[in-house]
Amino acid sequence: MATNQKLSVRARLTISFVVAVAAILISASFGLFFLMHKSLASQAQNQVDAAISAAQSNLVLNSSAGTKTQILTPHGYVVLQLTNAAGTKVWAATSTISNAPVLAHTSGSLSSAGLKTVIDQSLSNQEITSQLSFPTVVTISTDKGPGLLFGFVYGNTITRSDHLLVAGILASAPLLLLFMSAMFWLGIGRALAPVDSIRRQADAIASTGLGERIEVTPGRDEIARMAATVNEMLDRLEASATTQKEFISNASHELRSPLTTVLATLERAQANPEDENWPGTAERLLLESRRLEATINDLFWLAKNDERRQMNNRTDVDLDDILYDEATRAKSLTKLRVDVSHVKPTRVHANASMMNRLIRNVVDNAIRHSSEVLTFASFYEGDEAVLLVNNDGEAIDVATSSQFFLRFVRADAARSRESGGTGLGLTIVQEICTLHGGRARFVEAPVGTTIELRIKRQS
Repeated sequence: MATNQKLSVRARLTISFVVAVAAILISASFGLFFLMHKSLASQAQNQVDAAISAAQSNLVLNSSAGTKTQILTPHGYVVLQLTNAAGTKVWAATSTISNAPVLAHTSGSLSSAGLKTVIDQSLSNQEITSQLSFPTVVTISTDKGPGLLFGFVYGNTITRSDHLLVAGILASAPLLLLFMSAMFWLGIGRALAPVDSIRRQADAIASTGLGERIEVTPGRDEIARMAATVNEMLDRLEASATTQKEFISNASHELRSPLTTVLATLERAQANPEDENWPGTAERLLLESRRLEATINDLFWLAKNDERRQMNNRTDVDLDDILYDEATRAKSLTKLRVDVSHVKPTRVHANASMMNRLIRNVVDNAIRHSSEVLTFASFYEGDEAVLLVNNDGEAIDVATSSQFFLRFVRADAARSRESGGTGLGLTIVQEICTLHGGRARFVEAPVGTTIELRIKRQS
């Protein structure tokens, strides 16, 4: 396995191709050899049968020939030998074996349906019988009495054909395999060239910056789709990097401001401890510390949410109960009047802690911008639960209100800092809504500003 990993994809594919093609060539060669051998054997047997049939039709023995062997008409590679029924005398034979003794005998009786031929492998006949194959015998009637007509293929022609076929396969198969491997190597190289080009471009982009993009080839093949996918990934990486830089810059600014105030207050108090108004100093430090804590908590929540770690432990949550609790809290902290007459029973299946934070952030934002009245509402609309929180403060431009859900964006930066806003509250609201299949937005209101929250009932 370790050795394979050291080889390139091109080499591994070529090796796999060579092994597969070699297996196919070996199987095909065995199949070809078997079929050719069977075809040659069938042709040889047909020639023997045809020669015997022709000899039976045209055979006329010369009775005055005495003991001299009569010569039969040759039939290609087939030789014939006619013997007496006992298989002890040769009456006639093809010229090639005219001087040979009896070359075969039969097993079975003459009256049997089928005689079997057995070639005589005695040493005296070895030189001739070693070249005989496909023996066939039939009984025949002659003017000398009943006889046996034997037919053979002479000269090991099938064996020579088999050897030639094997030699041809052994000579051509490696060359064919080498040629196909070379073609496959070149073809894979051409196919992978765009992939290597994408790799080189990606390396260059990684070293120079995320502003460049991979060149997308025409068409919709796999290479073009891969290049498009890489470009989409680069778009996300660039956007993520930009967002991260902005986030770090904004977070640094937000954290630096309260820290600077704390340090300046402490240095001033340390320089003149007798003249310092310590109750006022403590109050100022406590306010800035709480602001710092709120910012850190919001940053921590966003970091965890970016990693998608907060979506466990969903349960049934009554949003109307949370709104009633927030109304009670708002009344205890401020002199605002809170109208909950439009709050209806509204339950969703969601993360309870997220729902509490969602509504708390929205209510805190509304409190900071209200003059006299807060108005809460909740109801169902289709498969969504809808929450409305209205404050009677200054109205915002709904058309451009989506910017307020961005990180560290405030409608009134100075007033929000003084009242404890971190610029992350509405960002968290939008994140929670999105995670629960909904959304947050500002909608038109007769008086002041209204934020609408939509949560899937079964997210």
